[in-house]
Amino acid sequence: MKKTKYVKAFLNGNAAYLLLPLTMYMFEEVWVSQALTFIIGLAVTLVVTYLVNSTLMKYFQRLAEKQPNLLTMYVFLRRLVIGTLVFLGVSVSTFISFPNVGIALTSLLITAGFASLVLGLAAQSSLSNIISGILVSTAQPFRIGDAIFFRNDFCFVEDIKLMHTVLRTWDNRRIVVPNSIFQTEAIINYSIGDPSMLVPIIIQVSYESDLRKAMDIMVEVARKHPDFLPAPGLPQAVVMDYADSGITLRLLTRAKDQPTAFMMARDLLLHIKEEFDANGIEIPYPRRYLVLDKRVQEQLSKLMEVLQPSKNTPAGQEES
Repeated sequence: MKKTKYVKAFLNGNAAYLLLPLTMYMFEEVWVSQALTFIIGLAVTLVVTYLVNSTLMKYFQRLAEKQPNLLTMYVFLRRLVIGTLVFLGVSVSTFISFPNVGIALTSLLITAGFASLVLGLAAQSSLSNIISGILVSTAQPFRIGDAIFFRNDFCFVEDIKLMHTVLRTWDNRRIVVPNSIFQTEAIINYSIGDPSMLVPIIIQVSYESDLRKAMDIMVEVARKHPDFLPAPGLPQAVVMDYADSGITLRLLTRAKDQPTAFMMARDLLLHIKEEFDANGIEIPYPRRYLVLDKRVQEQLSKLMEVLQPSKNTPAGQEES
């Protein structure tokens, strides 16, 4: 209806009257068309991303069942593909829907050289984290599910993302570490290669105790533990040192992994103490002997004489 009205007015020679409204009408029509194109582009991007993500998850899951060691790389690769698809989809939708954006952005970057430099420096850290994440996922110094020791914390690798890695500590805290940190930080990986661990137990016995019996008890307790992992020459008890208070013994046994080794050590300390008590093996503890000066001894003796009643004084009779 509005369009017909404007055409009739134009035929009647009222072009000046139509100039502003017609321009606004054309601008609104173009803007609506561009907005619809952009929304359709985003919708297509989301649909394609969802389908690709579902397909990759199923495919990589089948591959991970055959090769569990590559699970970390598969997860990271899937996220990298999805992130690239989203970035490309949004970029293409934007530049197709709003073609002037590319020209304006180019002009802005050319004229704002300092701002471009600042943005590049700011993005350097993000790019470093992404590249480090790719290196971690391919080289695999640790994998999802590995037990590691990072900055005085025992952790499990919970997830490896594009920008950071999530570590779960033994007390259920989450440590979020930028991926670039792992390029310069040393970590201990308890799961890579052979996850089994030796479990050392250090105990002292008194010099008066039966040393051979104490060592046999320690070996027998370790052998009976349900988490003991058989190995040649283990469990083994040896004399380590002659200390001030007693003889230091070391029991060496083995567990399947680090978490099991930690709990196994706690159990062995308890059971060895119970067996030592039952067999008369003494665990020494610090003793202190005080040697008094002669003057202090004399003063204490006089004080005791004053406090104690005289043997010659009848009971109930006070001294005059």
